[in-house]
Amino acid sequence: MTRYALMILALATLGACTGPLSDGPNAMGAAFTDAFRDTPFADGQVVTVLVNDPDPLRTIQSFSLVPCQNGKAVCGGSARGQVGALTLEDGQYVVRGAYPGRDFYLDQNGDGYMGRGTVLVPLAWN
Repeated sequence: MTRYALMILALATLGACTGPLSDGPNAMGAAFTDAFRDTPFADGQVVTVLVNDPDPLRTIQSFSLVPCQNGKAVCGGSARGQVGALTLEDGQYVVRGAYPGRDFYLDQNGDGYMGRGTVLVPLAWN
């Protein structure tokens, strides 16, 4: 009886290896990317950026980065706002010109930083 139980367990284990993650590391990498890495502007949605303001009287600043000009540019605030450029530099999505004096460096995991002159401030985006 024990021998049959072991054979059933072995067949069930073998059957589990034919699922969507059966090609090992490649499938795990794809699953990780889908779960934990977002690409800003990939779906044409507005990206909201939150920045901890260095001014003690203001705690958090919010910026909206809106795809505009048929997806060829990023505008600040709305589709009719200041037009900025989106580039990919060393794995970061960089928005320049949407807000004068501010550059946004967006990582794929929802964070990054905002450059204002020579000051870099951490940010979160969604």
